[in-house]
Order: sequence, then structure tokens, then C-alpha cells
Amino acid sequence: MTTELLNDSSALHEYTKIVQVEAIQKFLQQQTEGSTIALPEGVKVADLEQYLENRRRYRGTMSTNLISEFVEYVKGTVDGYNEFPVDNFPCFINPQAMRAIAFFNLGDVDNPGHGDHQAKLSLLKTEAFQELLKINGDRFDQRRMAEWMEDWIDHLQTFGEDGTKELSLAASVAAIRRITIGTTAESTREEQTFGTRQSAMAEVEAKHKDQLPAFLKFTCEPYQGLQERTFTVRLSLITGEKPQISARIVRLETAQEEMAKELEEKLRSGFEDSEVRTFVGEFDHR
Repeated sequence: MTTELLNDSSALHEYTKIVQVEAIQKFLQQQTEGSTIALPEGVKVADLEQYLENRRRYRGTMSTNLISEFVEYVKGTVDGYNEFPVDNFPCFINPQAMRAIAFFNLGDVDNPGHGDHQAKLSLLKTEAFQELLKINGDRFDQRRMAEWMEDWIDHLQTFGEDGTKELSLAASVAAIRRITIGTTAESTREEQTFGTRQSAMAEVEAKHKDQLPAFLKFTCEPYQGLQERTFTVRLSLITGEKPQISARIVRLETAQEEMAKELEEKLRSGFEDSEVRTFVGEFDHR
């Protein structure tokens, strides 16, 4: 570079920048084994893969709501996958969310991959199970409760206060429709499943011709691919100007834990004779 050019402050500034970039580039190459490059400000990087005849590597995400399809796809893909010299392919199961994700090119510590070829499973609640969950903790008037029972009569059994005596469904629906409320003065308090005596100058009691159901047994397949299961629903009468019936699923949390465990077992069983290894948890591959 000539003396005249070096005397030009603008040219000197540009020359200094070039020297700095070269020094930084050399340092980055050494520290990252040539996988990082320093780019001048304003440079745009364009990916030209779309113009190639083939992709540089296979990637994508398969999504399904069916356990059988998820297992079949993962096992079939793993059998033909030889991009990474790894001993197994991870599948992470989130039992609380009833979902799972399998990675095909995640690799391992010695041979890390991009992790952008995946298969995802997300179980869907069946319509019947969704309807059951909707009534949990809800209050119904007589008509709405009777109509709900009629709509789902194929899934229902009704039982008396002891929980063992099965009642006729038709009689149970009719008894709910015929609930009447009477009022008398009394200064005692006693709570029953379908009657409440209050000391507030009045007694409100459910009077009915037929025996009201205290429990419902609701049988359905909760998620696609899981076994059919029976849920117990406790019914209670709330008296007032107009009677209402509350519904509560008994030990719902226990049932949810059992369904989550069933999902884990189905996936572990499905991948038993393959290179897929299952883990309970989630993996962030950023």
C-alpha cells in the first residue's frame, strides 16, 4: 500500500477494518474448527437448497393422534435410518399432556445432529370423555340433567345411595324430572344426599315419587387408543327456589394418572424390539 493511500484517513480506516476482520476470522476458525465465519455488516446469507435437485439431508415432522400410527412410523423410519452412528433413537413421553416426540437425527454427545426430523404423538380426548369432563363440578337444573342422561344413555348406569344397587335408567331420569321442593318451619339441621334441613326458619326437602340416583357409572374410551374405562360420578341435590343437581367425578386425578401410565406402557411395549429408547419427560433441542 502506497504512502499517499495511507495518508488518506478514509482508506486507512478501511484497511484497519480489513486487518481486524482477518484477525477475528482466524480466531473464530481456530475456536470453532472452521464452522463459524465473520461477515461484514449488511451481508445477507441466502440458502440455495431450494434450487438443488435434492435436499442436503432428510428432515420434517410427522404428526398423528393415533398410537399405532406413531409406533409404526417411528419403527419403520428408524429401521432405514443410518445417518448417525448411534445406538438408539430417543422418544420423550409427556404423560401429563398425553403426548410424545421421537427424534431421528438428534444423534448423541459424540455425534450431535440437528434434531429437525421428528415424529409427534398427541392423543385426543374422545367426544364422550369430553362431555364427561364438562359436567364435572357443574350444576344442572332438572331438565338439563335429565336431557344429558338421555343423550348419553348408552354409556350410563345409575345407582342408589349405597353405590351397589343399580337403578333403572328410565326410572332415574323420570325421578329427576319430577323433583319437587316443599318448605316447612323447623329449627334443626340435617344434610342428606337429596335433602337438606336447615335451621334458618325453614326446611327444604326433595320430595320425589321414585328413588333418585346418587351415582352414575359412565363407561367410555377416554382417549383414542386407550382402553375403555368406567368413571364414577357423584350426584348431589342442591335445594333452593329451584332444585339443582351437582355432578362430581370421583377420584378423577387417580384415573388421569392411570391413563398416563397406560400411554407410557403402550409406547414402551410398542418399541420393545427396536432401537427406540423411551424417556418420561421433554427435551429442548434448541
